[in-house]
Amino acid sequence: MVIESRNKNGLTQHQAAVLEFIQTYCRETGVSPSYREIQKHFNYKSVGTVQDHVRALIKKGMLEKTYGQNSTKARALLPRNQKRTMGKTLSVYGEIAAGGPREGVELELGTIVVAEEFAEGECFALRVVGNSMIEAGIFEGDYVIVKKSTKIKSGDIVVALIEGETTVKKYQEKNGKIYLVPENSSMKPIEVKTGQFEIQGKVAALQRKF
Repeated sequence: MVIESRNKNGLTQHQAAVLEFIQTYCRETGVSPSYREIQKHFNYKSVGTVQDHVRALIKKGMLEKTYGQNSTKARALLPRNQKRTMGKTLSVYGEIAAGGPREGVELELGTIVVAEEFAEGECFALRVVGNSMIEAGIFEGDYVIVKKSTKIKSGDIVVALIEGETTVKKYQEKNGKIYLVPENSSMKPIEVKTGQFEIQGKVAALQRKF
């Protein structure tokens, strides 16, 4: 029988490694990794190995559940004493069109937690619908983190309100004109002409849920 050495907290080498990975992931992303992400990182043969380590870490007080007592997801776990560094909670105010503009109705769809470094200042989140920004790595179902700002320059990805409809596009100034440019070679830029036009913010970050 192989007996693993334990550190000062009573953790085995493997438990300590899993805890460190979860702590680092939480600091960098604002959420904890899924069991499968942990499994892939350590190249474990099964998710069951991860579950065993997580149960041991909970029992030893190194992890705690943050919601749902029956949850089996690592995203429901929080390293001890790390609540203040997990990230910033943002409201998700509806969906944003990454396609043609759509009616700008504000509807709160819950909240997400993001790393504080990606959400400095006054920010909100929107869920993406459509595929006009796929060449910029923004896909349907993603959440864009939007920083309210009037300091926009050509090339920034923005959330814009056009005659009561919202869209996410690349902002471009050219020959004295303003364009909202899709990052999809099959789509054409939108020239901003007369009528209501407002930049609601700049896309500062992206969060994707698997």
